[in-house]
Amino acid sequence: MNRSQHHPVILLIDIDAFFPQVEQILRPALRGRPVIVGGRADDRSVVASASYEARARGVQTAMPIARARRLCPAAAFLRGDFHAYARFSRRMMNLCRRYTPLVEPTSLDEAYLDLTGCRRHLATRGIIEGESEAWPLQAADHLKRAIRRHLDLEVTVGAATNRLVAKVACARAKPSGVAWIRPGREARFLAPLPLRDLPGIGPRTAEGLRRYNLRRIGDLARLPERRLVADFGPAGRTLAERARGIDPTPVTAGEAVPRSISRETTFESNLNDTPQMTAMLFYLLERACRQLREDGLLARTVGVKVRYADFKTVGRSRTLPTFSDHDEDFWPVARDLFGRVHTRRVGVRLVGASLSHLAPAGRQMGLFDEADRQRRRAFYRSVDRVRDRFGFGSLVTGRSIDLLATHERDDRGFRLRTACLSR
Repeated sequence: MNRSQHHPVILLIDIDAFFPQVEQILRPALRGRPVIVGGRADDRSVVASASYEARARGVQTAMPIARARRLCPAAAFLRGDFHAYARFSRRMMNLCRRYTPLVEPTSLDEAYLDLTGCRRHLATRGIIEGESEAWPLQAADHLKRAIRRHLDLEVTVGAATNRLVAKVACARAKPSGVAWIRPGREARFLAPLPLRDLPGIGPRTAEGLRRYNLRRIGDLARLPERRLVADFGPAGRTLAERARGIDPTPVTAGEAVPRSISRETTFESNLNDTPQMTAMLFYLLERACRQLREDGLLARTVGVKVRYADFKTVGRSRTLPTFSDHDEDFWPVARDLFGRVHTRRVGVRLVGASLSHLAPAGRQMGLFDEADRQRRRAFYRSVDRVRDRFGFGSLVTGRSIDLLATHERDDRGFRLRTACLSR
């Protein structure tokens, strides 16, 4: 048996410029043109994603649409269609599961695959040459071509012995490339790369590392582990291992539990009308709670964000005594938080609601309130069934009713000026 068979084989699949690419597939006239998703040319929103044609002109994610328009006036500016993106994502994940059952989506456009035990299966299907040492590269290239053939999507694939190195390899191969880091060459591959390319180095860690005057990942790898542990605690050991290309994190099948679920929107014009703002906040929170139930999750922390016309952004959050997925448990807290962050006599540009401290559904039953919980659970199941069948916009509840006078709606809900495309 070839020794290479004993090494783990981890792939990272990343769809290139996902949102714009889907728009170009659905609208062939946009192919080859710069496409910017996040808002129309006159919207007061930010860029959610830009095609490579737009990126070549300096457009970047999170850039205000107004600035993107100045940099690339010929671009197609689109608000985006989350449902279409989710549909393409599901189809790609299903294709990946033909290669291995261990597929872990980390976002709509990205997933890790563990092919370690699949060599014989892939060889039997003619995907790889059974005796070739380069079979991970063959499998990665075959999957890339299969995604292009079935979905017309261009993806980048990184392959290595662990998630960390596969992620860095994928980033280096963009756009539309395939990179395989052979077993035993992980540290050599990482060493010449800029320190910022190492996943897991946030602003605080980067600040702490500046005292060492490091430039490359290899510089970090040469530091004694005991020194990093002295400065960063237990995280220093992890930092030392990652700089050497070591990452024991496994790939687990199924959807990864998100850190938070958020919904936000930018108003068409700056608002001073508090009832309209609270109505929108209720609607956004309602959408976030629906996502909780759809994903089989509970949350314990609710957050509220307000961005003023002068772009000053204020947010606050609060943790509930227990986990929940019911709108009515979160709304009184969110309403109070809004009153604490909306304190200036300045127009409001954006409001947002978030749910965090997430956990899979299933909780300890209470001794006295379980009957009430069961009644509410049945109520939300009924509401969700109606919306699943007729669309979210088929029911308008609570403070959202105030939006009927100001917003049009369809089966997907109220038509927002800038709908949030993220979770």
